[in-house]
Amino acid sequence: MAQFISKLREHEVFRNLDQAELDHLIPIMETQSFKNGEIVLSPDQPTNFFYYILSGKLMLHLTNNEFKPLLPGQLFGEIGIINPDFRSGVVIATEPTEAVCICGKRLFTEGVIPPHISLKVLRALSKRITNYLRSREQISTKEIIEQGETDSIEFKSTLRWNLYTQKKDKAMEKAALKTIAAFMNTAGGILLIGVKDDGTPLGLDEDRFANHDKMLLHLTKIIQERIGPLFIQFLHFSIEQVNGKDVLRIDCGPATKPAYYKEDQVDHFYIRTGPSTTDLRLSKVYSYIQERFEA
Repeated sequence: MAQFISKLREHEVFRNLDQAELDHLIPIMETQSFKNGEIVLSPDQPTNFFYYILSGKLMLHLTNNEFKPLLPGQLFGEIGIINPDFRSGVVIATEPTEAVCICGKRLFTEGVIPPHISLKVLRALSKRITNYLRSREQISTKEIIEQGETDSIEFKSTLRWNLYTQKKDKAMEKAALKTIAAFMNTAGGILLIGVKDDGTPLGLDEDRFANHDKMLLHLTKIIQERIGPLFIQFLHFSIEQVNGKDVLRIDCGPATKPAYYKEDQVDHFYIRTGPSTTDLRLSKVYSYIQERFEA
């Protein structure tokens, strides 16, 4: 289990624990493998663990019939640890998956984990859950579309398909990834794919993916390649229906470290300036990072 501690420390929930504090958690952890199609969590199961995904992929089917992919580097199950009476949905493995299982009951049992460590984890979990629920409940996707594009909301008709040339186009992918990086480098935001600039829901069929799962896997892959796998934890994906059209919603939280977009071995640093995404000049990047991330 010790070999996975360094991975856990990359996550926001465990980032404030030092090595000795993380070592205290090892006795309440175990690794577990899930087969493709296996139900990992469901509303009728007691919640004893929360999970950190090491490899593979799962899907969270929310009670409002939305779907959210769960990917390596992400946590899930933490809401049920804080409130055992609440379940956000069913989690199913969509490919063979390995995860670190952390026993929530033992984490908060007196005499098992030093109280100051339990309190640090509890505070981090509570902050994470509050931020997520606020982003989901504050405004619906339909309301976002009706509001129009702002400094924290952007629409893209497609992820990879150029509607003018009727071909796949890397420029389309770059435009989406630039926006995602910019949101994370600024104050967060929401990117909607499958919506025209004027707010008309276009749907996801134009991107020519075999299914929505393939689209989410492709998006995850290019984020990991171009921005970095550590930034997946700041993103929440869901596919929702608006006026009969499927829309991909990407909630981007503010990152805790700079997110660079990599292209041709060159790093670009994007931020939001009003409703636009701006490639910040190298001369201004250092001072911006100092103010935004190191203050």
